[in-house]
Amino acid sequence: MALTGKTAILFGAGAIATGYAPAFAEHTMNIAVVSRGDSCDQLAASLAGRDSNVMAVHADASNPEDVRRVFREVAARWGAIDICVNGSGGTVGAANFTDLEGFLKVEPGAILKVLTGNYLSKVYAIQQFAAYLYEAKQGNRPAEGSVVNITSMSGFVPLTRVPFYSDAFAAIENHTRSAAFIFGHYGLGRINNVGVGFLVGAQNRSLLLNEDGTPTTRGLEILQATSQHRFLTPADVARPVLYLADSEASAGVNGHTLRVDGGFGIVNLAGSGYPPAPRGNGGR
Repeated sequence: MALTGKTAILFGAGAIATGYAPAFAEHTMNIAVVSRGDSCDQLAASLAGRDSNVMAVHADASNPEDVRRVFREVAARWGAIDICVNGSGGTVGAANFTDLEGFLKVEPGAILKVLTGNYLSKVYAIQQFAAYLYEAKQGNRPAEGSVVNITSMSGFVPLTRVPFYSDAFAAIENHTRSAAFIFGHYGLGRINNVGVGFLVGAQNRSLLLNEDGTPTTRGLEILQATSQHRFLTPADVARPVLYLADSEASAGVNGHTLRVDGGFGIVNLAGSGYPPAPRGNGGR
């Protein structure tokens, strides 16, 4: 892979990032891990000993001034930026609901927070990366960037309870194509998405799993609608992220969403269509 010596900014240091950050670090790169809290420090510390240069940066990806500062600091330290992975985001309890009464009570501020954290945060990073690459190109410096947005399968089919979260990812699906054309047209590089299905993390653990580790009612509904009948792991997502970030391996891929969701929702009426999968021999 053509990743050795490259510089990557990784926005977000949650469960999904714990898969691709170490995978990047195995390629002797310069890596900036960005988050608002101390998760970036923890993830950066876990990458020690992998022959990569790593720095933790405290910044809010939903704040355009913070995003601008991140690009400025990384460029000043390592002289070049090649890859941007936009993995920040999540939902907020005040924007979720389970019935009509709950929907009517959602405040505009909660909706805006979800849209800003999941959609605008990626737009800000893409815009700043474009500005950096354009300036580099004007100075006759290498300017071929790769953006990988960590998105959600809910951008294709909205989920109950979290429609504003789904709205944000539907928006980024559209923006990715628009921005990918701009990047390609002006010779700045490529933008692609990894559309992630259901992976258990700190934010959604109680929604998907009971205290004893068995699936909740909603978790079981998800598993039954997923072809592989399992939740994803960070490693499942890591390999596609590295593929799309690599300027050689995926050079002709632009404006594309690679869905990594275990086959969620690929058929309807799954519950009444087939008998239960047998135990053993790959059955779950």
